Amino acid sequence: MMSAFAKANLPIAKLTAIATDGAPAMIGSVNGLVGLCKTDQTFPDFWNFHCIIHREQLVSKSLNSDNVMKPVMEIVNYIRTHALNHRQFRSLIAELDQGLPGDLPLHCTVRWLSKGKVPSRFFELLDAVKLFMEEKGKDYPELSDLEWIMDLAFLVDMLCHLDKLNLTLQGKLKMLPDLVQCVFAFINKLKLFKTQIQKKDLTHFSTLLKASEHVTSAALKKKRDRYATLIDNLHESFVTRFRDLQLKRPQITFLVDPFNAEMDCLKIPLVTDEAAAELEMIDLCEEDQLKAVFREGTIEFWKRVPMEKYPNIKRAALKILSMFGSTYVCESVFSTLKHVKSKHRSVLTDTHVKELLRVATTEYKPDLRRIVHDKECQKSH
Repeated sequence: MMSAFAKANLPIAKLTAIATDGAPAMIGSVNGLVGLCKTDQTFPDFWNFHCIIHREQLVSKSLNSDNVMKPVMEIVNYIRTHALNHRQFRSLIAELDQGLPGDLPLHCTVRWLSKGKVPSRFFELLDAVKLFMEEKGKDYPELSDLEWIMDLAFLVDMLCHLDKLNLTLQGKLKMLPDLVQCVFAFINKLKLFKTQIQKKDLTHFSTLLKASEHVTSAALKKKRDRYATLIDNLHESFVTRFRDLQLKRPQITFLVDPFNAEMDCLKIPLVTDEAAAELEMIDLCEEDQLKAVFREGTIEFWKRVPMEKYPNIKRAALKILSMFGSTYVCESVFSTLKHVKSKHRSVLTDTHVKELLRVATTEYKPDLRRIVHDKECQKSH
């Protein structure tokens, strides 16, 4: 790693945070990457994060859904992994002609969003699946069990909310405060979901509302209590997983809301002199000119903050701006590499791969009109 830093000419003194995938080899306090870096005297003090997107996915597993997913996966695999069954099922959907989706998707554990798409599509095609399995002589009593169908509908709605959060967390230009805000907003939404379910309000559970139309009031009340407990457990899992970000949140949100931040919010290692940073925070809160600039956006605002007058808090802001809250950028490069260096282009040299990756991942957009305008046209003979 040190040789890679030296080769890329990256000064270690400017390291502010390390984001990892949470593997023991990365976050181990003794022999892990983070532990070795913290004990190395050449490294400055830094924050370390377990990738926020990875954590969100781990928390979603606490939503106990084995009683639903096990039969769903068995049926989906029975239909999709046999070519004849697959063709017959698609023909059955076409014959029904009810504006239904054309097929069932396969679930892949690595592709996190597929877990939400599979039960959602399964619920839409429930009648077709039930009919097909009866024709094949496969007995799945769950497909006729109204309570199981309600569990499926609840899972569909919850996975839909979790998938929306996951998609919101993805992106190359996401700042750390943006990711933290999304996570804690979702934690507050879980409180709302629990309260509404207890009050018989299924506004945010459209699939469950549809499935509950054929269930008795007593069975519905029993299920609502269970769903409220599941949401509460999910809420507690989120709070536990993201407790470290909750503790750092006053420092993180300082970047996007400096005028309402506490004057003593900035701590080491964001600042080297906490007392001087407190005085600068007081001065900044009274800076009327900068308040007007703040409306232009976070990055533009911190560009205009003078380093000479506010050295401590500006360096702290630049440190937070440079932090990655997730490993999305790194993993997206590997996905790009899979397409760049395929089996059809396996003879690419390291130099070619490097340049192709650079073009494929850059946000830079060249002015092609100006480039072409500067070139002399070579007319054909």
